[in-house]
Amino acid sequence: MGFLEAVLEDPGREVVYVKTDEAEVVEPCCDVSQVLRPEVAEVFRAVGINALFRHQYDAVQSIRAGRDTVIVAGTGMGKTEAFLAPILEDSIESLGGPAALVLYPTKALARDQLGRFRRLADRLGVRVMVYDGDTPQRERRILYEMPPHIITSNPDMVSQALMHVAKFRELVRRVKYVVLDDFHVYSGVFGSHMYYLLRRLRRFRRPLYVATSATVGNPAEFAQALFDSERVNVVWGPLGRRGRLIQVLVRPKFRSKWAEAARLSALCIEQGLKCLVFTDSHKYSEIIYRALKMGGRGERVAVHRAGIDPEERKAVEDAFRRGEIDVVISTPTLELGIDIGDIDAAVLASIPPSYSRYLQRVGRVGRRGQTGYVIQILGNDPISQYYRNYPHEFFSRSPEPLGFERENEDVAALHILAASADMPLRLEELTPFEKTLAERLLAEGGLRRVGRFLRITPEGRELLSALSLRGSPHVVKIKTADGRVIGERELPLALYELHPEAIYMHGGRTYLSKSLDLDRRVAEVEPTDAEDLVTQALEDMEPELVEVYDEGAVEGVPYQFGRLKIKITVYGYALKRFTTEETLGEYSIEPISYVFETKGAVFYMPYVRFSSNETLDWEARAKGYHAAEHVLISATEIAIGASKTDLGGVSYPDGVIVIYDSHVGGNGTTRLLINNFRRVAEVALKIVKGCDCIDGCPKCVYSPYCGNNNKMLSRKNAVRILETVLRGGEMPLAKEIPKGERGLA
Repeated sequence: MGFLEAVLEDPGREVVYVKTDEAEVVEPCCDVSQVLRPEVAEVFRAVGINALFRHQYDAVQSIRAGRDTVIVAGTGMGKTEAFLAPILEDSIESLGGPAALVLYPTKALARDQLGRFRRLADRLGVRVMVYDGDTPQRERRILYEMPPHIITSNPDMVSQALMHVAKFRELVRRVKYVVLDDFHVYSGVFGSHMYYLLRRLRRFRRPLYVATSATVGNPAEFAQALFDSERVNVVWGPLGRRGRLIQVLVRPKFRSKWAEAARLSALCIEQGLKCLVFTDSHKYSEIIYRALKMGGRGERVAVHRAGIDPEERKAVEDAFRRGEIDVVISTPTLELGIDIGDIDAAVLASIPPSYSRYLQRVGRVGRRGQTGYVIQILGNDPISQYYRNYPHEFFSRSPEPLGFERENEDVAALHILAASADMPLRLEELTPFEKTLAERLLAEGGLRRVGRFLRITPEGRELLSALSLRGSPHVVKIKTADGRVIGERELPLALYELHPEAIYMHGGRTYLSKSLDLDRRVAEVEPTDAEDLVTQALEDMEPELVEVYDEGAVEGVPYQFGRLKIKITVYGYALKRFTTEETLGEYSIEPISYVFETKGAVFYMPYVRFSSNETLDWEARAKGYHAAEHVLISATEIAIGASKTDLGGVSYPDGVIVIYDSHVGGNGTTRLLINNFRRVAEVALKIVKGCDCIDGCPKCVYSPYCGNNNKMLSRKNAVRILETVLRGGEMPLAKEIPKGERGLA
């Protein structure tokens, strides 16, 4: 019995949908000798590239013409060669490097691509070097004194080098091209950081920008915002694939989706297939691994995730590439294009937070032209339930539009400090928004005036120690009793996951939080054997609309978008059994609060009555708007590709629903929600109407992040409210966030 037959015939799973994509045949448009300089054409021929596809030709011509260029094409369609060809031509003519700075999202990916660059560059005498935290001092001296033509690096390294290395600042003054490969990753808070990093680079020289991606829904708009450019040219290539791909949606009947992932992994081992298992959780990757070990399959399996030593991750990649292991269980660390050889199958133990991320994972399979298999496991949650009811929609989606928040005060303030460390900063370089932040930094002592310049102070350099491009500077360090730091967690999520008596998973071990000091930003934890237990924070949330940036109506629903102050108070927790999600009890703790500012929207929903009795009506409205808030946030994952932790919310019985970016300072997701409100509301209605529960369950209106443990929820009432929204015409009752009234989070 073949792999697909075995998947289809197992009585323990429901096969929801099967889709087969045939390989796309793409004909080349022209011989390399017709387009490229003779020396470069000869090298391309030497490595087996005799002709260019149309999108490669268009990209070469666009870059040659000096236009900021985005190349959008499917996996394996030669995007790298498309931007590398004109850079190699420029490098040959250059009297000295560097010609290009090529940035990859991670250090590992930049190093992985080095060999691909050198197979072409070495034959032309074009020097390529990698510049990251692992580059030895001897190689750094060579790089500074005899600059290569092409430097591969990552944003984190570039940011640090700009601040601290004068010789690197001299290098970037000569860089003609800045290339962002996989530029779809620069959304949300990471995108805010990248926007400011590129601003800092432009102070030394305005380069030509080149970006590549296979999975971005708004490439021109997104690139224009990220590059601060109005002259972006998008080159489109085929979005198909080179090999046949069979995609299957399954739903386990009698076992958890984690047990299902282990079972499918074991089947791959039996069939001799190399398999990647993707999950979005450290904890669940360890659970799947544990299940395979218990089933006697552990020797041919390894885990690849953040929090594991980089050398260990590299060893896993090498062993997988050599065929020494058959299955790698990975968090998104292997989502991008690190070379791990031919992959026959991918098992997705959780639904990726966006269709773009799904395409990234699918793109790892069958890259060499062989038939590949992708098994997406559906669970017992609103998103899974939606796709069980509408499976064709899972595969008919397009990559989502991407966005980020330019005016994230915390991110911008740190980069203003960083820019002043790169070189003295003039006020006229700043936007009005940035000038306000600079004045604040002057008042706080992080900057000082020296003539017409702003210079960083020692206090400012201390503040800069919090600069991390991967997220917010507001993080809590996680320490054990002996003072060892085992990790960190961003606020406000740290409040939910590390409050006193919280159970926390890290590095395959379970810990109990003993204390959380928000002033020192430290949580102290100790090991515990509570393997089957989890905690869920119980909270009160108080939103305040501090400043209105924009207001209007979407589908007849009035809204205000602006700066919000959010006060979160955790006053207890629910103790649950992990395997069954059974609540074992609710417990109180000494309340602990955190206040932060972010961007968000206040929606004044239509007023819907459910009873003539005021008391009964108040309760019914509370249940309905609370459920509507939950399901609207869930629906953003399908409609705009938001992840489960990008948004937070709170609702009130009079119809006010507040939805906000959950990252301090904002991440741009609420703005995307407003711009796509009708689609979000339509998906939300489908979720609640498509469930067969009595009046609310994990498959429709429950949220794993609910602040009152999913009490006061009504699926039926949410249906009424969402139908009213989409029908239009009903007026809201409230005109502001209720003062002094407890909302439902």
